[in-house]
Amino acid sequence: MNQPTKTSEYLAIVCEQMRWKKAHHVVTQEIENHIIDQRDAYIADGLDEETATVNAIKEMGDPVLVGTALDRTHRPKVAWSIIILTSCIVIFGFIVRLFMINSGDSPGSVTDNITALLLGIGCMIIVYFIDFTILGKYAKIIYIGLVVFTILGMFFFPTIYGQHRFILYIILLFPVVFAAIIYQMRSKGYLGIIMSVVFFIIPVLFALEAPSFASATLFVVTGLLLFTIAIIKGWFHVNRLLALLIVYTPIITLVALIISGNRVWERVKLALINAFQMEGGDYITSIVWEIIAGAKLFGQGAAELHMNIALPAIHAEFLLIYFIHKLGWISFIGMMAFIITFIIRAYILSSKQKSVLGKLVSISVITTFTLQVMLYVAFSFGILIFSPPSLPLISDGGLTLIVNMMLIGILISVFKSGDLVRDRLPRQNPHKLLEFNNGKIIIHLKTKER
Repeated sequence: MNQPTKTSEYLAIVCEQMRWKKAHHVVTQEIENHIIDQRDAYIADGLDEETATVNAIKEMGDPVLVGTALDRTHRPKVAWSIIILTSCIVIFGFIVRLFMINSGDSPGSVTDNITALLLGIGCMIIVYFIDFTILGKYAKIIYIGLVVFTILGMFFFPTIYGQHRFILYIILLFPVVFAAIIYQMRSKGYLGIIMSVVFFIIPVLFALEAPSFASATLFVVTGLLLFTIAIIKGWFHVNRLLALLIVYTPIITLVALIISGNRVWERVKLALINAFQMEGGDYITSIVWEIIAGAKLFGQGAAELHMNIALPAIHAEFLLIYFIHKLGWISFIGMMAFIITFIIRAYILSSKQKSVLGKLVSISVITTFTLQVMLYVAFSFGILIFSPPSLPLISDGGLTLIVNMMLIGILISVFKSGDLVRDRLPRQNPHKLLEFNNGKIIIHLKTKER
């Protein structure tokens, strides 16, 4: 019996004891490397290769006992804390939406909300059981598919008040795919950074086409955060300062052109002035301040307003103000406590990810979620700079719920099996003429062997 067969039989018995098949490849690779190292040590001591292999395998111990022990340690890590917090937020949002429907303050229906909830849960479960590493393997294909899907949506989905609402929610998926693009491009040095910048710009243009400055802001901030983390941690293997200049120069230039061309600074200045001016501000801000001033800790506030008339789209952009008025500050405090706990817990779990792909993907999801909350809260309290996409898992609207549930499905998928991911750089082309390495261009001049 040859040595590879002996090793393979040992590994097969070990894997038979392990129920989680996803862990088989990682475990067998580690054990095999250990056997090879020990075999080489025995050979160095003077043993022949076959005897050295047999001794190395014996030293590993009984394969049944080894496999049983590994089965106890290598199991899916279900992020129950994230699942429980997500459930609490989803249930809270569902109850609030039903309350608004029963009060006649929402155009939705109970059936629509139940359907959206079931679809969202279904999508989250499906994404959870799909191996998230396919993002790293097929990043470009998934990106191109998402781009095509977005373009088709622009033609087939109607605009609402001159805005492509469909794009607003699809943009939420781009940061995750962009994280995978960075992961795939990290082996290409400066060329990878430049190509990533190109991939970065397209979702921004989609957001502006919607138009939605909030969606553009969300993607730009998340994308720059991913870029910065990847560069500072040295994942591109280039000069960090030069790489940051390559990334930030075109992106800041693009943002400056957008701001100057759309008078964004004037909107920001006006929004901030109105937000902190309780009297004499614009109509919407004045109503918001009136509701807040009359709100109570428990129960309905003192402001005498018909919410649907006082604040247009109360079920969408001003949902927070609605239940502060109807249910009291305690509802807002309780909801934000769950959301903030969710965000903190998710960031803690993300920080423990050892793989580059797991860390980038999890950070992209958490940051997307966090920015949605920040933009929504700011708008609800009168800082009317950009109309926010949604308050994740709570806002009215089936598509926003489904998309955010999918993102959380990806997140808990990372937390489930991220420890098993082994980052591998794509194989380099041995016949490559040009190579970018640490700011240098290396030209390989090879002659054929005679």
